[in-house]
Amino acid sequence: MNVLNLKNIPMKNIFLILLFIFTSTHIYSQQQVYPLHAEGDDFPNNSYFKDMGGELDPYIGVWKGDWNGKTVYLELRKVKYFLGINGKGNYRDMILGERKIINSDGSISVDRISNFNELNPEFIGIGSQFKNPAQKYITFAPENMCRASAKLNITFLDAAKTQMSLHFIYNPGHIDESCQYYDLIMNQQQDFPMNLPKDIVLTKQ
Repeated sequence: MNVLNLKNIPMKNIFLILLFIFTSTHIYSQQQVYPLHAEGDDFPNNSYFKDMGGELDPYIGVWKGDWNGKTVYLELRKVKYFLGINGKGNYRDMILGERKIINSDGSISVDRISNFNELNPEFIGIGSQFKNPAQKYITFAPENMCRASAKLNITFLDAAKTQMSLHFIYNPGHIDESCQYYDLIMNQQQDFPMNLPKDIVLTKQ
C-alpha cells in the first residue's frame, strides 16, 4: 500500500494537493444532485432529486377554507425527504402537509399542524395523474383508517396561485373484518370518517 509522505513536499505543493482533494470531493458530492424529474434507474444511492426550478414553491404555505361551518387549515412544506428502506434509497424534494379543523363552535376536531410530523405526514406529494400529467395531486393518508387513502386533485384557480381547489378521490384498497370501520363501510355503505370534504377551495394565508 502506497502512503503519501508529506514531510519532504514543499508547503506550496501540499496546499495544491489538499486543494485538489477538496475540489474532487466537492465535485463528487455535486454529482449526487439531479433535477427533480430526472429519468433513469442507475442513480447512486443517496442521490438528491432537487426542485431546482422551484415548481413546488407555489404549494408552500398555510391554506384556509370553509366547509359546512368548519374552518379547514392545511399547512404545506417543501422538505428534502428520504424515500427508501434500511439506508437504501434517495432524497427528493417533496411537499408534505398536515391539517387543522376547527368546528363551528370553536372546538378543534383535528390539529396536526401544531406538531407537524415530517417523518409521517398525512399529506405527501406532489404527483401527476398518469393519464393527465398536467393534473397534479397530493396523497392523503390519515392515521387509524385501516390504510385507506385518497388522492386530492389540486387545481390553482388564479394566476397568482393564491387559491386552489381540492377534489377528493379514494384510492382503491382492501378492507377486512379486523378494521374498526368494516361494518360502516361494508354493511352501512358509508365512507371512512376521514373528516375532510370531497371538494373545497383554499386560500393562501
